[in-house]
Parts: sequence; structure tokens; C-alpha cells
Amino acid sequence: MDLCAPRVLSVLLVSLMLAPHVQAESAVVLDKVISLAEEDLGIEGAVIDPSGEKVIVYGADTYLELLDSSNPSERIELVWNDDIDLHAGDFHPGGQTALIVGDNGEVLRYAISDHSITDAGGDLDFGNVDLFSVAWNPGGSWAYIGGQEGWLWRMRAAADGGAEVHPIAGRGSSDITAIDCHTAHMLCVVTSIVDGIGVIDRDHEIHWIGGTGYPWQDVYCPPVDAGRCVAISDDRNIGTILLNSDIPWWSDLGISQITEIEGTFTGVSGQWGDRSIIAAAPFSMFEHDLSDNATFPWLENSDVEDFDANIAGQRIVSSWATDRDSGWILTDRGTLIQFHPPSETVPGGILGAWILIAIPVATLLVILSVVLSFSPRLQNWFTQRFGTADEKRIAKRESRKKRGR
Repeated sequence: MDLCAPRVLSVLLVSLMLAPHVQAESAVVLDKVISLAEEDLGIEGAVIDPSGEKVIVYGADTYLELLDSSNPSERIELVWNDDIDLHAGDFHPGGQTALIVGDNGEVLRYAISDHSITDAGGDLDFGNVDLFSVAWNPGGSWAYIGGQEGWLWRMRAAADGGAEVHPIAGRGSSDITAIDCHTAHMLCVVTSIVDGIGVIDRDHEIHWIGGTGYPWQDVYCPPVDAGRCVAISDDRNIGTILLNSDIPWWSDLGISQITEIEGTFTGVSGQWGDRSIIAAAPFSMFEHDLSDNATFPWLENSDVEDFDANIAGQRIVSSWATDRDSGWILTDRGTLIQFHPPSETVPGGILGAWILIAIPVATLLVILSVVLSFSPRLQNWFTQRFGTADEKRIAKRESRKKRGR
């Protein structure tokens, strides 16, 4: 018998087990799907409360709804009798109220105590300006609101139940697309279509730090002490802002373009720690790690197509995390899709059964080949028991020769 046979067979089995299986390239997989309505809702975005438990969804025709962040099927309709489009929202740091802004200077206030929606006042101060962004400063004393043609205000509730509103000097002339504030550094970052990126300091003054001419769409400041924020433009540029709390106008902006992909960046939201998720069209997502200033494919459009071609044609408007690498995606039509890491399990069916059988068999063959290679006597015994007729005769002859010596 060819004594290399067990070894060869074991190597083949091990190689088969280690061969790559066909699988998705994405870092996460899509799972449960929830539809908020049968018709297209024209959702613009969502804002999650500081505790990470509740989410307000807003959109066209004053659509407002409160969802449970972990189980979005638990919903509370929020009613406001108007037909304007809502574009942005932000929870107060205390988590008890939120502001939602929209067209024609509309500013609404949500109260968690009774789930009411009321006019936040100050409509005359904002005029008919369409409002696209809102963010509370870290202390919760003022909210910054941005709109079309570079308009910027700071706002807070007044003693008479109305609003105290002041315009911010030094604004640009292009639409303010997003505002986010860094909780640890007491600074807020502003993005615009043409005027670049600005930083609002504690005295409510804005300092433009660069990025002029880039169509910035969104900004996110992770709640960690590193003092960095990430901004994205629709032409796949990523801006990394390093905040300077002592001299805000010395905050640094670095810009890099992701050239290896196709599509358009549409938004950025938090994932875990200082990691953020960049949404893109067509439907795909990228992970951006601020610590390493690196961007990686996270959810491939081809995998979304395989999951549901209809969903792949929708636009991502928001996402939020429920755990590390897990959470929900919200689309403009009002579709919610759960995502999480791929399951680390043995494949089922014939392939799974074959692997479960092959592993112990290969292990035994490897052990046997090693033992036989070090024991000529055992090799001879093995051949006499399991070899071919010719191999058995040769093995017996060799055995008699050794005994006759």
C-alpha cells in the first residue's frame, strides 16, 4: 500500500474545508424589514434621543412619528396639522424635548412627557426662509438653526412662552446643510454648499476654517474626547475637522476624496465610538474610522440588490446603532431595514454535514499518517490488514525476512 495515501487524502480534505465559500462582501447583513406605510412617505431624516432609546422620524407634509430605536414596530404618531416639509431635528441634551425645523421658517417642539407637538415660536424671526439644520449646543442653552442662503440663528425659549432669536454674524451666502456640536469641546460645526465648513464658538461667533467650494452635505461629531468631527460632500469628499477649543479659528480641516467607488455620499451618522457610517446612493454604506482616518466598504449595493431589489432603489436618509455593528437603516420611502454582523455558524444542508464529517476524518488521517511515518513495523502491519493483494504479499515477505535475520 502507498503509505502516502492517508496523508494525501487528509491534505485534500483539509484543503476542501479551508477553501473560501461564496459569501457577501459586506461587513453586515440585512435582516428584518418594517414599512411605515404602503405609500412613499418622503422621509427626510430621523433624530435619536441622548439615551439611544427613541427616534423621531420626520419628512414631507409634516410627517412625524416616534419609534422605539430597537424595535421600530413600536410607534407613536405625532400630530401637527400642516403640510410643510420638515428637514432636520435635534434632541435637547436633557432628552425631554426636541426641535424639528422645515420650510417657511417652521420650528416645532416635541415634548416627551405627553408626546405633544407645538409651535416653538419665532416664525416671524425666520421669515419664509427654508430651514435645513438644527443642533443644540452642548450645554443645552441655545439651539443653532441654519437655512437657505447661509442664514444662521441662535434660539432659545423666552419667558413669555415664545422664542428669543438672534442672527449670527459672519454667515455665508449658500445653504447651511448641517450642524452638529461636540459635547466634550463645546464647539459646533457647520457645513454649507459653497462657503465651506465653519466652527461656532462659545460666544456664538462663526469661524470659517476652509473647504470652500465643496458641496458639503452633512457632519457628525462623535461623543468622544478626541475632538474630531467628520463631514461629507456629495462628490465623495471626506473632511476631518480637528477642533481647537482654545482658539476655535485654528481648528484644522483635512480633506480627502474616496476615488475607488462610484456613487454619491448623502449623509453621515454615528455607529459606535468614533466610528461613523456614511450613506451613499445608490443604496450602500461605508464605515469611517476617525482614529485611523480610514474609510471601508460596509454594505455593498450588490448585496442589497440580492436582499431586495426594491429596497436597493430607495435612498438612505438615516441610520442608528443598537449595538456595535448592529442597528437600523431608514429610507426615504419609510422602509426600515435591520442590519447586524453575519452569523458565525457552520453552513447548513449538505455542505454543513460534509464539513462536520470531514473535520474528524481529516484529523484521524493526519494522525495516522504521522504515526505510520515513524513506525516501519506499524506500516507493515497496516499494509497486511488494509493493502491490496500484491501489497500484502510484499509486506508478508518483508516480515519473514526480518524474522529470519
